[in-house]
Amino acid sequence: MLEAFYATERGSLEDITINGGFDLHPELVWVDLIAPTQEEQQWVYDAYQQNLPTLKSLEDISSSARFYRDDDGILHISTYFLTKHKNYQADNDNDDNSNMLATVQTVAFILHKERLFTLRGEKLVAFRAFRARARRNDYDMDYKDPVWLLMGLLESKLDELADILEDIHKDLEIYSSEVLNNRHREQILDLDDMITRLAQKEDVLGKAQLCLIDLRRVLTFLSRPRALGSHIYDADIREMSEDVRSLVEHDAFLFQKVRFLLDTTSGFINTEQNDTIRRFSILPSMLAPPMLIASIYGMNTESLPFAHGTTSFVVVISILILFFIGPLVYFRWKKWI
Repeated sequence: MLEAFYATERGSLEDITINGGFDLHPELVWVDLIAPTQEEQQWVYDAYQQNLPTLKSLEDISSSARFYRDDDGILHISTYFLTKHKNYQADNDNDDNSNMLATVQTVAFILHKERLFTLRGEKLVAFRAFRARARRNDYDMDYKDPVWLLMGLLESKLDELADILEDIHKDLEIYSSEVLNNRHREQILDLDDMITRLAQKEDVLGKAQLCLIDLRRVLTFLSRPRALGSHIYDADIREMSEDVRSLVEHDAFLFQKVRFLLDTTSGFINTEQNDTIRRFSILPSMLAPPMLIASIYGMNTESLPFAHGTTSFVVVISILILFFIGPLVYFRWKKWI
């Protein structure tokens, strides 16, 4: 899939329909390729003489080659974007997005003086949000400058990561009430399910941390004088770097909160297992004295007291019941059962 955009006179960004390489005219400022075919990549090469990496090469790219400027002055950046998918194999239908799975996708940015090329494997929320805001001209930027397009997409990525962390924070507050409040804890049907949900949140936080650290490296690279060749973007880069720093700290806080809830939930599960084992341990203690007496009177001997007669049978049965009820009352008094 290939989409292209141009800057309008009223200061917004509009898209055009691409049916072939002849539609890729020089006025386009952004060419966005989503899992492109070889034919679409050939269109881009024929129109702009620009070679594009393959999606497979994006996954295999080394860290040292993720940000660089080539001999022709073209800027190449490969960065991570976080995307969330519905987990259709999940058994629950919670509204807190606990059945959402997160994956990290590499997106390539190729920056010319005239236009920006982006290459990705699937549609992303950050790109859709940027396009919507650019169409309304919410950003105070010059869309004819491809550097501002790059900055806008990175800012949209940062906003999406902030929204993801905010949603996780809200979900963790709900989980905290369920786990830590005894009155609500009685309503938890499956503590194992709670551990699964917390583990999914921990996975998303880890991948969000990866994307934030990667974005910080991108901004550090762009802040170098040789990268963009101008200082007019420095203020925006510094502001985004500060936002990244605060989100990294917030992510670390949420990660610690998830670990605390995981340890607490595991502790509750161990407590319930210990209660079950303790009750099974108490039962033999209650039955041991009656079984001892019954085994003694079951011996084939004539010298046992109360071994003959109806009255003797009643006395022995009464002793058995007394030795059974006595430990039961004691354990109840100790609140062991």
